[in-house]
Amino acid sequence: MAQSPLMDMLSNALLGKSILPGVSLSGTTPANGSSFDCDNMIGSVHGLFAVGAATGSPTSFTVTCKLQESDSGSGDWTDLATQSALVLDADGEVGIIRGVRAKRYVRAVATPAFVDGTSPTAPVSAQICGQKQTVS
Repeated sequence: MAQSPLMDMLSNALLGKSILPGVSLSGTTPANGSSFDCDNMIGSVHGLFAVGAATGSPTSFTVTCKLQESDSGSGDWTDLATQSALVLDADGEVGIIRGVRAKRYVRAVATPAFVDGTSPTAPVSAQICGQKQTVS
């Protein structure tokens, strides 16, 4: 019996790492992820973001997440014009962004903001995923 795309994620999804686990955010410096080639992808692109436990005792923190696109994968990055907003603000929080890309390469970007604390940091990771284009 043939599997539908929703029943067979392994064969019908493209998934790649953009911000590797273990990247630590500090201050207000964004983590710019690695580029992911979406040439064999159709439809929407998704960014799956996760933030770990903050250290340094901040009163609060936020991580603003977004997807960017590029023709070359090595420069001239611009925000996806159509994407949902995502702000993570709790230890262990996970969220997904959905956007429509116009260019070949996509990367994840996570920008922290900490309130108080002593040199606060927070680990973050992000993956890019979408539906694989099939040729009949």
